[in-house]
Amino acid sequence: MALVILLGTVSWTKAEDRTIEKTREAVENASPHDWYTLAVSAEKCFKKKVNLKQASKWLDESLAIAETPYNLELKGDYFIENRLPDRALEFYVRAMNEMKEKDGNADVSKLQKKISKIIDIGG
Repeated sequence: MALVILLGTVSWTKAEDRTIEKTREAVENASPHDWYTLAVSAEKCFKKKVNLKQASKWLDESLAIAETPYNLELKGDYFIENRLPDRALEFYVRAMNEMKEKDGNADVSKLQKKISKIIDIGG
């Protein structure tokens, strides 16, 4: 039984290593103004819960290049994950405003639900 658990841990570590390797490679090969690759790479790390410190830096670099609904929402999700709902709210509102500014008819319901959850729990 211990062998099965150990093998499961080894394969999980390999998956983590592949995620880190692939995201680092993508960032290294990206152009200096490629906000999207930085954000996508950060999101992959966040989802797998690996390389979080570097992923956070990538997301900050992405936002410094261009603030988009995608990376603003991702930053909000990052703050929710780190139990900082007030900061998350700030980024969700910014993402929603960015969407509405580009398209007055944009569907912001997903962001509204995230905002509502924060407000319902008292920020």
